[in-house]
Amino acid sequence: MEWFPTQYIETTSEGMSMTRLTGTDLADLELNIEQYDTNLGKIIGIGLLELVCLAARITADDFVAARQSHLVAVVPVTSGAGIIPFFAQSVRTVLSHLGFNAIVTRQSDVAGVAEAVDKGATILFMADDRKFIALNLGNQVMVDNAAATARGYVTALNCMGRGLRGQEVLVIGAGEVGGKAISDLQELGAKVVVAEIKHDRAASLHEAGVQLVSGGKEVFPDFRYILIAAPVGGFLHLKDLHPQVSIAAPGIPMGLTGGAYEVLQDRIVHDPLQIGVGTMLALSLS
Repeated sequence: MEWFPTQYIETTSEGMSMTRLTGTDLADLELNIEQYDTNLGKIIGIGLLELVCLAARITADDFVAARQSHLVAVVPVTSGAGIIPFFAQSVRTVLSHLGFNAIVTRQSDVAGVAEAVDKGATILFMADDRKFIALNLGNQVMVDNAAATARGYVTALNCMGRGLRGQEVLVIGAGEVGGKAISDLQELGAKVVVAEIKHDRAASLHEAGVQLVSGGKEVFPDFRYILIAAPVGGFLHLKDLHPQVSIAAPGIPMGLTGGAYEVLQDRIVHDPLQIGVGTMLALSLS
């Protein structure tokens, strides 16, 4: 079942486990954040602030009130492959867009953490090759980006479908984000079907009672709702999709071809950081 290009590689816990963004992915985020939020509202019916509050199960009033008691610091981390261009600034942009006072520390690594604490930061955002976390120093809550991204995108897809209870949802890719999305979708009452090319992972899912796709991409058009968590670009063509499909696509790069995206862009939720970072922030407040 060759759903993905032959160069498909997903790293494991022994190597990089977090999809690594590039500066190109983030270069225009700051300039386009307002338009992004407007477009998100058109697609799912609510804006980013409302989405992350819904995902974290906190009220918008509580989220807004928390702005007064938190300084958020983004700490650059140089380990592994090093700092991604525009990454820390883009995280700060999302946090600021949501109304929080946010800074990027001048120092990196441990010195950056010390600087953040010295400046009175109460929530820290930090990422290396393996983990991207938000750490609330006050309530000792740590939020992992993979879990937050899964929750945010599942919530977005639930909004698009006006509730997914009883609906079949195809999850493509069951890695860190996809695996957590499966649980979140099941909690919503969706009937989850998974396409996973890695045989050991598929076997584990089968043993856990998760339904797997029978066949290859020829069955994908049967699904009205799809969550694409595979970190592979351009493997889904328009012919592979339901005519009225709604897609939540946390995977980086985008799983659709350019042509498919052009046709379906008003039914696709996809971004490099915004939903994941916003949901991390909201979950850290709980």
